[in-house]
Amino acid sequence: MNITRKKRTRLYRDIVAQIRQLIQEGSLSPGDQLLPERQLAEKLGVSRSALREALTALDSMGYIDITPGGGAYIKKMGMESMVEPLAAIMLKERENVFELLEARKILEVEIVKLAAQRASKSDLYQIREAAAEMHNEVINNRDAHEPDVNFHLALARASQNSILYNIMTMLAGLMKEAYGPSRNELLKDPEQNQIWCEQNFKIYEAVKNNNPDLASKLIREHLQMAEDKLKVIFGDDDSD
Repeated sequence: MNITRKKRTRLYRDIVAQIRQLIQEGSLSPGDQLLPERQLAEKLGVSRSALREALTALDSMGYIDITPGGGAYIKKMGMESMVEPLAAIMLKERENVFELLEARKILEVEIVKLAAQRASKSDLYQIREAAAEMHNEVINNRDAHEPDVNFHLALARASQNSILYNIMTMLAGLMKEAYGPSRNELLKDPEQNQIWCEQNFKIYEAVKNNNPDLASKLIREHLQMAEDKLKVIFGDDDSD
């Protein structure tokens, strides 16, 4: 376990970041026990109180399991436990929400291109059903979050690329955890919801008609509109 000693003034989140990196790199594996608190604090060059705070955070994020009197052990990481710590960081750093949206734009623009070229009849049915379900929820003033997510996941599935689909599944979890309350604000405007529903159907038609250029243009506009609305909600709108 190669942990770098840094300045004693380091914040607990920096300790969290370094241990997370070691886990993600495989330097720390599921079942590994961390050094005892005193030794680990010395190795990191931090106070024991800062280390305790970091370990508590890692425990709540699902990275480690702390046993009273038995030390801290690395836990097995699944998709859900990867989402939670990333979302926790995003909730603290508002700009990260917009980085998430930027990542979505980059990813989904390419996903719909593949979907327009590869979607099966079953894929098209799932995309159309998700769009129709969202429209139905909107016109009945019900929560449209789930069908909206399902629409984007159906597009990812239609790309016929399991890696892209898994990444989109993780992003869907991040969207829910990191800016769920703000996203709910986005879905409160009936007129805006109707516009998004119409955009979904247009994206579906572009995919069905094997038009990757149009599909990518439409989803870029769709996500940009969501970003612009979020900026207004966050008070980051610079249009004035």
